[in-house]
Amino acid sequence: MMSEAKQKGFVMVVSLIFLLIMTVLAVTSIQRSILDEKVNGNLRSQNLAFQAAETALRYCQKNLEATGPGGNLPLVPGTTHTIDGIKINEYPADMDLSVASPAPMKWSDLRNWTSANAKTLDVSLTSHVAAQPQCMIEEYPMKDLLKAKVYVAYVITARGVGGTANAIVWLQQTVRVGNNTN
Repeated sequence: MMSEAKQKGFVMVVSLIFLLIMTVLAVTSIQRSILDEKVNGNLRSQNLAFQAAETALRYCQKNLEATGPGGNLPLVPGTTHTIDGIKINEYPADMDLSVASPAPMKWSDLRNWTSANAKTLDVSLTSHVAAQPQCMIEEYPMKDLLKAKVYVAYVITARGVGGTANAIVWLQQTVRVGNNTN
């Protein structure tokens, strides 16, 4: 038979092992909760960025389409036009379209996202974002090789920023109005 002194020491060692296991489980659980909160925060910020970009895209689209078939589209190439404060970045009138249609690229350079080339939406349209969304419209000559015609389309690019400046979403849409030709 064991003595009482030896039994009390054994209970203490087993209790310390259980305490150590419970501590490791608690710390792991806390770390996982913190990671889950970070992931959810990033998803929320990404969702805000997407919603902001979608708002800007629809804003520019609505204003471009309001000018549409009964209005001033297509615009005269190589001239400066604005629609509700949104500058339309035209392609040069002397552009050589004999080979292929050049893709609009002004949107891809962050230096072009100034008030001179892009529209920044009002604060009232979006909230809880690090920066207000912007949109840009670029004229896009689309060459139809079968019909030997050049159709004018407009590429709308929207840039939305989420809850942090690191969450950025870009959306793009091409709008062709009617059967316009140059």
